[in-house]
Amino acid sequence: MSVAYAWQKLYEDAVVQTDFKKLPDCIAKAELAIEKRLAENPPPLTESAEFEAIGKTLAALAVLKAQIHGQASDRPLDEDRIGGYSA
Repeated sequence: MSVAYAWQKLYEDAVVQTDFKKLPDCIAKAELAIEKRLAENPPPLTESAEFEAIGKTLAALAVLKAQIHGQASDRPLDEDRIGGYSA
């Protein structure tokens, strides 16, 4: 997998983590890296391709977290609001 953004490496680490005991920490690290990225370059300054990738990544991390907790992720995601920011 190629990494276009620095925070993507931490996301990839979470996705490939097979130890469910380590997975919450991997998810938290990825979310923190995304939060830091948004704080240093908030929308709309973040390039739209990266902002879109962040939205998709946060959605995927939410699914992983739901799976950890045995919850179904039936709730539709609001893709216009990502991490408290509007696209």
